[in-house]
Amino acid sequence: MSEASEPQPPTEPTPAVPTHAPARSSWKYTIGFVVLLVAVCGGWYAYVAATSMPTPPDELQALKAYITNLANTQKLGDAYADQNHDMLADTPTDPAKLLKVDEISFSLVGGDDPEKAQEVWKDFMLALEKGTGKKVKYQTEIGSVQEQTRAVAEGRLHITAINTGQVSTAVNTAGFVPLFCPADKDGKFAYQMEILVPANSPIQKPEDLRGKTVGFVALSSNSGGKAPLVILKDKYTMLPGRDYKYTFVGDHVRAIKDVAAGRYDAVCVANDLLGRTVAAGDVKPEQFRSIYKSDSFPPLCFGVPHNLPPDLLAKVKQVFTDFSFAGSSVGQSYVKRGQVKFAPVDYKTDWKLIRDVDESLTHLLDAK
Repeated sequence: MSEASEPQPPTEPTPAVPTHAPARSSWKYTIGFVVLLVAVCGGWYAYVAATSMPTPPDELQALKAYITNLANTQKLGDAYADQNHDMLADTPTDPAKLLKVDEISFSLVGGDDPEKAQEVWKDFMLALEKGTGKKVKYQTEIGSVQEQTRAVAEGRLHITAINTGQVSTAVNTAGFVPLFCPADKDGKFAYQMEILVPANSPIQKPEDLRGKTVGFVALSSNSGGKAPLVILKDKYTMLPGRDYKYTFVGDHVRAIKDVAAGRYDAVCVANDLLGRTVAAGDVKPEQFRSIYKSDSFPPLCFGVPHNLPPDLLAKVKQVFTDFSFAGSSVGQSYVKRGQVKFAPVDYKTDWKLIRDVDESLTHLLDAK
């Protein structure tokens, strides 16, 4: 029960309210509502603008610098020999130049989640230990494809998977030797680059991307950067920064999630990773549409440094050949996509289309 109120002094009678007072109050409410509406709309416009900003000058400079550097890595480096003309660095004939491997250093694509990758590839690493008689350690500190390539060149990384677009650079600058790709039961391996748009987007074909913002993954990615840049120029006469804005998302899965959420007008991704993302339930097929699918490219590729000792190389190759994905930790991620084993690759033949893309990319901005 509340306390009794103290006696209050008498108050003046409340003056009569004029009959037009409610009108003034109504106008105040109306003005307040309009101000609030403007604030909300302004905030929404700022959000939309922030997610679709023009390409920053430093990204264009980074693109130019990458193209310049790429032009200097289109042939095997002078430090390597290629007596059999297979476009790969030969194994050194001098035993002193071969790596001394006490423990095998292994990693997946630079930049991948190392904890998740270790879990997926643990059974294959065990197979490597059994087949080579050496302990295998996953290299968790490899944070980018550049670090990965450097580790191969320096002999600190002995078996690794390099993404499609970086393989040629690793071959020419680090002496990387491609060996095997994940493949189907017939030994075939391939994926395509696709350009995705939000499901409700008015964009129906690549030509509609003029004036829009395109999300690429990275310049080191074939399907997420190199190939779409070249295709948009060669097939549709569209140049980055001139005909469309662009940005780099950094990751295929993130790009897929972003376009499904409507954060970009379009993104360019590898459709094997798209299939994995959909299968994981991260996005739904009805959230996006594909407006372009490229010719087939080889997927990520496992390989070794050119100076791995021949006897160890033979054992490593045998492990790849004998390993079956079914029933293994690897199979949980790959079998549902139809990839059940490793198949050997021929770099000179299988990577020709990728090398052609790289060559075209070096001339990307010639028309500007």
